[in-house]
Amino acid sequence: MSLLDDVSIVVTPNGYKAGELYAVIPSDGTADMDVTRATAATRVDENGLIEDVLSNVPRIDYTGGGCPHILAEPQRTNLIHYSEDFTDTYWTSNTDVETPVKSTTIKSPDGNYNAWHIVKDGSNSKIAKVIGSSSVEYSKSIWARTISGSGTAYFGNGSLDSGVLTTVTTEWQRIEITSSVNNFYAVDFRGSSTLTEVLIWGAQLEEGSYPTSYIPTSGSTVTRNQDIFTRDGIGSLINSTEGVLFVEMAAFSNDGTNRTIALSDGTGNNLVRLYFSNSSNRIVSQVKVGGSTQVTFDITGITVIDFNKVALKYKENDFSIWINGVERGTDTSGTTPTSMNRLALDNGSGSENLFGKVKQLQVYKTALSDTQLAALTS
Repeated sequence: MSLLDDVSIVVTPNGYKAGELYAVIPSDGTADMDVTRATAATRVDENGLIEDVLSNVPRIDYTGGGCPHILAEPQRTNLIHYSEDFTDTYWTSNTDVETPVKSTTIKSPDGNYNAWHIVKDGSNSKIAKVIGSSSVEYSKSIWARTISGSGTAYFGNGSLDSGVLTTVTTEWQRIEITSSVNNFYAVDFRGSSTLTEVLIWGAQLEEGSYPTSYIPTSGSTVTRNQDIFTRDGIGSLINSTEGVLFVEMAAFSNDGTNRTIALSDGTGNNLVRLYFSNSSNRIVSQVKVGGSTQVTFDITGITVIDFNKVALKYKENDFSIWINGVERGTDTSGTTPTSMNRLALDNGSGSENLFGKVKQLQVYKTALSDTQLAALTS
């Protein structure tokens, strides 16, 4: 499956075919990116259902609806041993919570009848698990919905543990919370809750500042490896003295790390790169030749968790960066690398991987005009 072929849409300003106006990395398989992920994973398909994906296969995800995007996620482990079975003794279920009953009338988020119907029975009703360390930041998530009507309850954190009172309706929603509380609550009916029953499915607790795609478990922790996207040996397609690196991307979080897409020679010495900065809400672009930085654009005030269209034009003494249809920086001094043969979601030497969502990724062998760059990023 091709990153470029399945997600990218080649933009053709002024109505011309791409090949007549400028050259673009082809989507005929020649420039397909290699995807490495040694474990299976999940995605949200076009019908809104959670679906398994085999190892080393990219995940085209439809979370949120609309156009899909490629998921590029870090390695994560679901520390919950039973993510879909709340009757197992692994879970601490108060005696005044009625025994969970598997739904036979309402499908769960994966399209099966395997969600659990939980009924409140008393003032201290909750299903929970103490796990991990209180000094570690965790992201907790679980799907919940009502059978009818709406109401409130606590999920992830309990009412006594900095819990967030969450409104639940007849639509499945993934409830997410990040905290260092080392309790996981599948549901807590205490405190200000108004719900007396709820359907739940898919509990996940993972170390990190944001939740990732669902990792099912059935008796032990399960680890999903990180996604690695690279393409080597394409110097004839990208190794020119001018061009444009264009991407439409969104970060998962402002997590204090650099997350990069780069054209390079396989090192950090000769490259053209775009990255989410380790400073909050910044997009940085950079050109290096022989280890010497030629150009740096540091653009602030960008909401990086939203999708942004970013294009970096590089040509000797003619550099610019465009974001969402607006030119945000220019530089008229510098040379360009001529030894690039690799495209990757990293910093050129295998680190600072881009963890985020990518809708489009395109490389042009010629520098585009301002009119074309405006159209490309609008």
